[in-house]
This record gives sequence, C-alpha cells and structure tokens, in this order.
Amino acid sequence: MSSWRKHTLPTAFVCFFVYCSAWYFCYGVPKRFRSVISGSACSHGRIEHTQPHDPPTNSSLFDLGRAKPIGSNYTRTLVAGRLKDQEEPWIEEEFPDLATAIYVVDDPSAPYHVPANKGHEAMVYLTYIIDHYDNLSDTTMFFHSHRYAWHINSLLGADNAQVIRRLSDDRVARVGYFNTRCHLDPGCPDWLHLDRPEVDWDFFRKGEEKIFTKQVWKEIFPSERVPPVVSQPCCAQFAVSKERIRLNPLSQYIHIRDWLLTTPLEDEHSGRVMEYSWQYLFARQAQLCPRMNTCYCDGFGLCFGGADKLEAWLTKLKEREVSENEIESLLQAGAEVGEDGEYWRHRSQELELELEKEKEEAFARGDDIRNREMEESSEVSREF
Repeated sequence: MSSWRKHTLPTAFVCFFVYCSAWYFCYGVPKRFRSVISGSACSHGRIEHTQPHDPPTNSSLFDLGRAKPIGSNYTRTLVAGRLKDQEEPWIEEEFPDLATAIYVVDDPSAPYHVPANKGHEAMVYLTYIIDHYDNLSDTTMFFHSHRYAWHINSLLGADNAQVIRRLSDDRVARVGYFNTRCHLDPGCPDWLHLDRPEVDWDFFRKGEEKIFTKQVWKEIFPSERVPPVVSQPCCAQFAVSKERIRLNPLSQYIHIRDWLLTTPLEDEHSGRVMEYSWQYLFARQAQLCPRMNTCYCDGFGLCFGGADKLEAWLTKLKEREVSENEIESLLQAGAEVGEDGEYWRHRSQELELELEKEKEEAFARGDDIRNREMEESSEVSREF
C-alpha cells in the first residue's frame, strides 16, 4: 500500500466520525438538551432565516416549568375586556375574592382602559402585561368577559365560571402557557398556512388565512423565522404563569401592541392574527395542539382514563343528541310520538343517566393526582 493510502484512509475515517458526531449533537439531540450548544458551531452552515446581529429566541428557555409543592396556594388575576354598556356581574358574583382587571375598552376614563379599542381582546391582554409586568400573579387568566359561549369547553357546561374554578394552577406553572379550550377544532391541526397560494385559501373555515401573511408575521416577530403553518385551538382564552410572561422582555409586548395600534388591518383581522400567535409568543411553538384528554384531565381534573375512553363518552353524547333530534322532528311534524318516539325518548333518558354517571366518575378520578399524572402526555405539536 502506498504511503498516501496509509495516511489518508485513517484520516478519512476520523473525519467521517467527527462529522457524524457533530451532526448528531446539532440535530439529533432533543431540543431541551441543546441549550449548551445553542449559538455555537451548530449554527454555522445552517440557514437560520435571521440576520447574524438579530438572533432568534432560544426556544429551550420555553420548556416546561415547575409547579409548587402539592397543596401550595397560587395567586391569581383574571384579565378581561368589556364595553361600557356591557355589564358582566357574574365575575364578582362567582368569584368575590378573585383579583380582577376588567378593562372597559371604549371608556378612556375607566380605571382599566386601553390606548385604543383595536385588536379585540389582544389590546386588553397586552396592555395588562405592559402595565403590570413587574407585579404579576402566579397565574394570569386572560379571558373574555362573557360567561357562556359555544367555544368554551362543552364538558364544563360551556361556562367560563366552571373553567376558572377548575383550572389547575399546577398545570399552568408546568407548561407556562395553557390554552383553556380542550377541543381542537377550530384551530388544530395544520390550520393557517402562511405560505399557501391564494387559490388554496379556505375562505369558508379559515377566512383569516388571506390576512395572516409572511409579512404580517415578520412585523410581529421580526427576529423569528416564518413558520409554514400556525395552529392552536381557538378562541383566545388562556392562562400564563408569571415566569413565562417574563421570559419575553417588556419591549416585546410594547412592540406587538404598537403593531396593533398602527397596522392597517381591520380590527377583526388584527385580533384574529393575534388569536393564532399567542402560542408562539408564550411557548415558541408555531403549532400547539395538545391532546384533548390531557387538557381536560390535567387542566381541569376531568379524567376519563385515556383518550379512547373520552372519545367513547363523546360518541355516546352524540348518540343522545341524535335521540333528542329524532323526538324533536316528530313533534315538529305534528305526528304522534308513538312507539318510535317512545323508543327515542327512553334511549335519550338512558344515555343521559350513563353520561352523568361517567362524568361524575371522571371528576372523582381527577381528584387523585396519580390519575392526572397517568393521563398526562407530551403535547402534540409540530415545530417548524
């Protein structure tokens, strides 16, 4: 063997080994372990989609937090917005001891007011953070001021009072940002495509897709690369830990509120853009679509024992609704209830009893933290 081959082959093997090792540490190691090498040699040779002087946020900082010891108390504040002629007495009636910041968006003289009534609830949420950045509760709940709505969790009676009462501060502390809607549709998965051509826009279900463009993303997050898609369950009701809020500098919240104040987008559209941006602001995930059973169980103590069992309960709920619709159809047609009607009525009552019994058992199961831990799972999300 020639001298050249004697020295070159071992060197080639060493180079190949070093290259493979470097690739593994840069791309194969789970993200939560990469912080020690973030911004080092791993960034060279990669397209970061940002300027060298304007680096993206280190997303490993937004990994899971830590809850207080079991049985500890958490301080809470409820933040919401309303119109001057829109009274919402339920908040004080249901939660007389809860700290609240209820903004009157069309009254500049109100104790809690906003610089302009733009961007729907987003203006309220950002204004509160800006004004209270150094004086936050352990858990801040950002909610709409109405008590009942279609988008509120149906298993909690579509009732914000139940959502607030049963909300787990432990989960908020651990995950940092918790979207309180457990049902994925609308908003998940694979929802708004920032790079989708106009011919593929879904005007019926996703009218905001034509509004949320790459340019809008860069205006809101100028230091972050543009994701191909953003997703999270609708409809802008969530809870955030104070630690997670402060992972973003105050200047970032001011920047985003300035964007709301100056954007030419209509009020409805700018608010909708923010509706699908909170998960990135507080979790650095463009798509955040948690499992519904985990949300209900770990978030609210409603534990059916797994995703399949929750799905079976929901299937039974749909069957009961079919039974009720059959009875309603007979009555509207002016027909006698007869045997068919009696069957559907009996079946509806039977299903109602079963549903209530299983739901009570699920709440009882959720009282045991071990059951919550068993049903808890990693968030289902796709990161860009």
